[in-house]
Amino acid sequence: MNYHISSSKDMDFLCNKGIMVNWLNSEDASQFFNKLYNDTVLKQFYYGGLCAEVNRYYKVIWNKWLEKLKSDYLCNPWKITSLVAAFILLVLSPYCKPHTPFWNTIILDHSD
Repeated sequence: MNYHISSSKDMDFLCNKGIMVNWLNSEDASQFFNKLYNDTVLKQFYYGGLCAEVNRYYKVIWNKWLEKLKSDYLCNPWKITSLVAAFILLVLSPYCKPHTPFWNTIILDHSD
């Protein structure tokens, strides 16, 4: 747990997500988990590979950008729709031809 909870912010995050329930304050709880392994011998850390894989994944900037896109712009249907519409307009805008203004196309008939 020392790898997962190293500060009071980590403890607050886990409590807010409902992963852990904390009856102490966040600072005391994080200190508890940091001191949990004192004077113990750990033969094998089973989550070492998983931690390395998560850290490797986090270091790739493309993954960060994709997650930001998902959390900011793809979180509800209206945002998805507006993003798709904006993308379509952006792609199609070079193909639009300039039109003459509307008032130049009106033909006035003064033949009374």
